[in-house]
Amino acid sequence: MGSSIYQITRNKLFGHGVRNTSDGCLTLIDKRLFLLFVKLERAQRLKYFDAVKAAVHAIEAYAKSIGKPQLALFAYMYVYFSDGTPKMTKSDEVLEGGGVRKIKEYRRPVTDEEIAIAAWAGVKFDRYRDSFFHALYINQQ
Repeated sequence: MGSSIYQITRNKLFGHGVRNTSDGCLTLIDKRLFLLFVKLERAQRLKYFDAVKAAVHAIEAYAKSIGKPQLALFAYMYVYFSDGTPKMTKSDEVLEGGGVRKIKEYRRPVTDEEIAIAAWAGVKFDRYRDSFFHALYINQQ
């Protein structure tokens, strides 16, 4: 028998280090916030960009409303470190006309929409990573 969506969501959050900070632990303790992550898991299973984006925005809005906007980092990580993220990017190949060919390998067959979802989450993660990690760990002291 498979795990419930709640246990899968919990395990993924554990994998992203939510237990490493008191703020991160809120994703497990705050029932509403945790259910927003479950909604994000459901949206990811649909492999539909708009549903994933809406779920992440709901997490961002709720995290901001409780004074912990840095918790949105876990939503970006949840999506970015998914199957839509390349397992490996091979080195760039420079083409004769001056262009570049990029070759990426994935863990399993992925759709263009899954690649777009992971790329979007990667941009968000890269944009906020340093400041949000700083906010997560500064609150530990």
